[in-house]
Amino acid sequence: MSSAIPLPVWVQLLAMAVAGAIGAATARERDAPVYGTLFAGVIVGLGGGMVRDLLLEVPVVAIQDRLFIPVVAGAAILGGLLGRRISDGSLVVITLQGLSLGLLVVIGSQRAIQLDYAMPVVIFIGMVTATAGGIILDAMTARHSAALSQNRLFASAAFLGAIVFWALSVTVGFWPATVVTVALVGFLRAGSVRWKWNAPEWPDSGRREPKGP
Repeated sequence: MSSAIPLPVWVQLLAMAVAGAIGAATARERDAPVYGTLFAGVIVGLGGGMVRDLLLEVPVVAIQDRLFIPVVAGAAILGGLLGRRISDGSLVVITLQGLSLGLLVVIGSQRAIQLDYAMPVVIFIGMVTATAGGIILDAMTARHSAALSQNRLFASAAFLGAIVFWALSVTVGFWPATVVTVALVGFLRAGSVRWKWNAPEWPDSGRREPKGP
């Protein structure tokens, strides 16, 4: 398997800061208090990377590097202050979220490739890194998880992105794989909102008879 080149730290910080700002704005829109809003932003920004490092049994980068928590916390403060201007579901914000999601897929997958894990692990870690923060936010705010929802593309986009990143990184190289993955995930996420694409569903989804008394 070809070696992966780590993304520059500033790119990783940018991806996590965007995720943190959107996470904080989402938490505020869900009527979280000030502390809850800021905490949610930090969790959304850093949660995926922290879960990645714990699963791979490597030092947690967000704890070791003194830049990550302050930068993402600052982004969370900004997201909380802007509130509904960010969480209004505009195409620009959704596109930024999609690009951030794609970068998080790359950040997770490339770390697994560096450690010489097999393809299924690379894809799984890429998905976890991209979606874990959002899953935690939905659990904290008692909302149905976007990662498990059939409405629009979120986890599905991350899954496809992780597959594409692995395939391209072992054939044509890290940087082409990164560019294509980020563009693909960003397009899928924004396109699913713009043109109302839903995640694939089972044929009998929503038509099952209730069980029990």
